[in-house]
Amino acid sequence: MQRLRGRPFAAALLLALTVGITSLATPAGATPARISDLLVEREGGRLLASFQLIDGFDESLWERIDSGLPTSILYEIKLERIRRYWFDRRLAKSELQVIAMYNALTRQYLVNYKQDGRLISSRMVKTRAELEQAMTILHALAFVALDEPQSGRWVVRVRAELGSKTVMLLIPTAIQTPWAESATFTGLGPPAATGDEVRPAANPDTR
Repeated sequence: MQRLRGRPFAAALLLALTVGITSLATPAGATPARISDLLVEREGGRLLASFQLIDGFDESLWERIDSGLPTSILYEIKLERIRRYWFDRRLAKSELQVIAMYNALTRQYLVNYKQDGRLISSRMVKTRAELEQAMTILHALAFVALDEPQSGRWVVRVRAELGSKTVMLLIPTAIQTPWAESATFTGLGPPAATGDEVRPAANPDTR
């Protein structure tokens, strides 16, 4: 009899945890953060990604930044080959960490950009508007270099991680946007004619 009584309790606990996770991921009345305007271009044998994070800043994020603690947004970028009858195959992945630190003496924000653990750029901004723009608008980020042409159909996917929360005081969970997808395209690698001009990624796939 004790086992029978335990099953409804376990089911109720599982339901409560599921509801808790869902409510934290999409708070009532809030607009979920998302990646927008994802554009992929080619420069020689490199692929460049441009995109924007929408609705990524909320009051809790500003509180962490204004406290002076390093506060970061992590962008995951992956290039995948589309396979019709199986899971897509990932060819490359890159992570960009954008870290903000507030200096209360100078009243300025230092923004560091680390790609795959390596510092690639830094800048100083003065206002909240400039900081939000620096952390959420990424332009022409090189994320993969290809030495040889690759056939097939391809897509680039991007998402952002905005920190973490604990569900029901038990389960830590990352706060992430949904994956955003670029238009599919065909052909990768260096163009047939040499040149460093920036062009749309390979050939847009209109199928």
